Amino acid sequence: MHTAKKNIVFGCYGGGHVQSLIPVIKYLQKKTDLSIIVIGFTTARKAFERAGIKAYGYDYLLNNDDGEWLNLAKKYLPETTHPDVSENETLAYYSIGLKDLSLKYGQDEAIKMFKSEGRKIFFPVQTFIQFLKRNSPDIVVTSTSPRSELALQYAARALNIKSLAVSDLFLQKESEYICNGNYSENITVMAEYVAQFLRVKGYKGKIYVTGNPAFDILNASNLHRPLLREQLEIPENKKVILWVCPSASVSMIGKPFVKPEIIISFLENFCSKYHEYSYIVRQHPNHSIIDAKQVKNGVLCPSSVSIEDCLSAVDLVLLETSTVGLQAALTGLPVVTINAGNYPPYAELGISVDVSGISELTDALLEARKPRLDKLSYPELGKAAEQVKDVILDIIS
Repeated sequence: MHTAKKNIVFGCYGGGHVQSLIPVIKYLQKKTDLSIIVIGFTTARKAFERAGIKAYGYDYLLNNDDGEWLNLAKKYLPETTHPDVSENETLAYYSIGLKDLSLKYGQDEAIKMFKSEGRKIFFPVQTFIQFLKRNSPDIVVTSTSPRSELALQYAARALNIKSLAVSDLFLQKESEYICNGNYSENITVMAEYVAQFLRVKGYKGKIYVTGNPAFDILNASNLHRPLLREQLEIPENKKVILWVCPSASVSMIGKPFVKPEIIISFLENFCSKYHEYSYIVRQHPNHSIIDAKQVKNGVLCPSSVSIEDCLSAVDLVLLETSTVGLQAALTGLPVVTINAGNYPPYAELGISVDVSGISELTDALLEARKPRLDKLSYPELGKAAEQVKDVILDIIS
């Protein structure tokens, strides 16, 4: 007997979010009884395509009668966008955002709100409701970002379509809308610590502790240590500090980062005094801000080297706030943070040693020890994507 294919809609932003969904989608693509639509918001579309996954963008959500909204959006487009986001994609994003806002508040009020708040005011639930009605998915899967992903989750809830949110980190800010009763009734989390956090915050749905699919490849990264050290001309007898250079001037909670030149100066002096140490600077692939001439006792990590391979080449990690701290800890590397403000809660969990400033850094680096992972209670590394895949299949079965 012929069985109709199950339909799955995926939607997510770029950055770490898309990396969490890519391995899950690749597992599901192996099944012939599934029909999968993938929508990549902003930089996610190109990230999916680079991974060999066919993806649509906001332009896929446009209707034939959206011409007036496209013309309106042209007046408000930003001058520059990310190189991975086409002008057509940006135009579609703004036109849909303005359209939904206008349908709810009227065009004059919508434009006033947009001029006051910018694109963060966009929340196109109606567009996603119409999209889901046309495609009739059996499940909607997103990561846990606000705006587009949140609107897609609200649309699924409004139509009583099953959904799943795949989370990647600690959900400190996201918990405000995840736990408000209008969100998906299913969520995967990376560790038991996060599950307990959501329960305390009042989440009433089903929580699956799966790990983060983007971290699965950490399992095999140590194979590359000798090759990468040779490539970067770092002797094997050196203890190497990885400094994760931030790509912004302030953290997500508004704390100013230490100026990069101050960190470089500290590391240069530290490695001059303690000759057994060297360092690697890891910059954001899209934000190279360090002058190579400043770096004498260390090296700049080429942007082509993955963060997983980079971690395999070092012995301890220094940062202010970054997902890399968690990735490092999961591979057993000592982590030192500078005035992180418990966002993420690395120090609270024993994942890092946090110091208040540069003056305390020398002792912290010299005394760095392997992290504790018992409070985090992360499941077996390397299995997350498969487990999330099984959750999706279980929900739609």
